[in-house]
Parts: sequence; C-alpha cells; structure tokens
Amino acid sequence: MINTDYLIDYSGWFDEGGYCQVYPIKNQDGWVFKEFKNKKKAQQSYKYQKRLSKFDLAPQIYSKICRLEFAEDDGLFFTEPSYWGYITEKAYPVKHNSFSMRQIQNLVDNIYIKTGLKFWDCHWYNVGSVIRLSKKTIVCIDTGAESFDGYSNAWGNPDPGPKCSYCLKYACNCEE
Repeated sequence: MINTDYLIDYSGWFDEGGYCQVYPIKNQDGWVFKEFKNKKKAQQSYKYQKRLSKFDLAPQIYSKICRLEFAEDDGLFFTEPSYWGYITEKAYPVKHNSFSMRQIQNLVDNIYIKTGLKFWDCHWYNVGSVIRLSKKTIVCIDTGAESFDGYSNAWGNPDPGPKCSYCLKYACNCEE
C-alpha cells in the first residue's frame, strides 16, 4: 500500500544502516521514514519498535507499514515509490560518550524488564536520543530482528549490554 499523505524529502540528508535507510518526511519536522529492502524486514522491525515505543524505549511510530513516493525536488525525480517501511519519530544519533555505558546498560535492562526482549546489539550506533518531558532520553533505534537475536553482546559478553556479566565493569574484555 502506498501512503499518499506523505512524501520522502530526498533533497537533504538520509542515513543508512545495515538493513534500513532513514529519510526525512517532507514538511514534517521530526518525522522520518524507515525503509527496508523487503516487507518482512519492515514488519519485524515495526513489531519490535511498536512494543518498545509503548514504554518510551524506542521512537514513536506514526504509520502502518507502507511505501511512500519521493517528493520531486531540485531535479530529483523518482518514478518508483520507496520500498516497504513506516513513519516514525526522528531519533538523534548518540555521539560517542554523550551517554555513558551505564545509561546504555540501563536501557538494555529496561527493555528486558518491560518487554522481555534482550537488546543484544546495543552499541553506540544502535541507540539514539529523543526528547521526553524536556529531557534527552536514550532509546533503541535499531529495532531489526538482528538486534534481539543472539548469544553475545556487541562487546562479546554473554549478557546484553556493555556491562560484563563476570566482573560487572563496563565494556570489559576480561577472561574470567
């Protein structure tokens, strides 16, 4: 289904990860379109993000799974619509060290406590910030299935988060 209420603004910035691209929405400041190469990946990400956003652990979602047209702008014109995705609140990437490892661990722990999900792939590029009650709040921005499947975290530890389950230090590489 093509959502005709909104258009992708391709004339400015866009961001891409391993499984999705993020584009701004024309005339909707603070909204983005999260696009995936196939509908199944979009549905998986949507399911996880919807669950997390109920607890402010991920950006809010503003649409169902859909496709969008690209806005014609500055000589750029696409005849085909986007791949599958959904409209969501824009989260701002976390700059390295703008949130502490303890805050990332707290996010990981809250995700598990509130949803039962283990956020394995919780490195700097998979978290962002949104404003909640006039305050920056850390959220999960990689809601693909690959972030919740696994047996070791981004630091090689057997529990999700940067805290080592053996020595309880953050981002540890101990050999216990």
